[in-house]
Amino acid sequence: MEYLVVKLTGKIFNDESIELLKKYRDSLLKLVEKGYRVAVVVGGGGLARKYIEYARRLGVSSNYWLDIIGINASRLNALLLTTLLYPTTPRKPAETLEEVLENIALYNIIVLGGLIPGQSTAAVAVETAEAINAKLIINAGAIDYVYTKDPRKHPDAAPLSRVKATQLLQLIEGETLPGEYQLLDKHAVELMIRSKIKMALIHYKKPEALLEIIKGRIPGTLILPE
Repeated sequence: MEYLVVKLTGKIFNDESIELLKKYRDSLLKLVEKGYRVAVVVGGGGLARKYIEYARRLGVSSNYWLDIIGINASRLNALLLTTLLYPTTPRKPAETLEEVLENIALYNIIVLGGLIPGQSTAAVAVETAEAINAKLIINAGAIDYVYTKDPRKHPDAAPLSRVKATQLLQLIEGETLPGEYQLLDKHAVELMIRSKIKMALIHYKKPEALLEIIKGRIPGTLILPE
């Protein structure tokens, strides 16, 4: 049995993305047919940002509480995906790495959201891969490639088909705040290097890419743990 981690941006769970979520369900079930056991880590997306913004407007300034709101939003998204995949999954999403290890031994797919405050779901995905000894993470995010610069600010930014994690660390800038995690945070990249875990970055609107990647075709950026 081969283990795989799939990280899904919370954008997939937006109202307008219902059909997209169904396609991800189908692709995940096909991965199981191919002999994989899959841990799926989902983000909080628009739901998390909405409630974090409400909390800020109400005067909540503690990043701890804002993170707790984001974690619970991601767990609600995880529960929604669980209902689509059950009984391939446990009845409820995992909330600790201990539950991840217990459930991955019994089910073909497990789903989880955030785990602890101060940690992005990208870092959760890498820690999950470490725990189950998966050597590849497929990260379906809002950006299709790692670029030489921020493509939102620099029209001359060039996409990279492959990049070393050490190079990626040099590209990461800025403060990470609850609900505003960038493509990958520094901690997640450092964990990848530590455990020699690869990450295939794809755009979230390409659920069929999950199957392309296990065939060796990367329609995005492959991040190497070097």
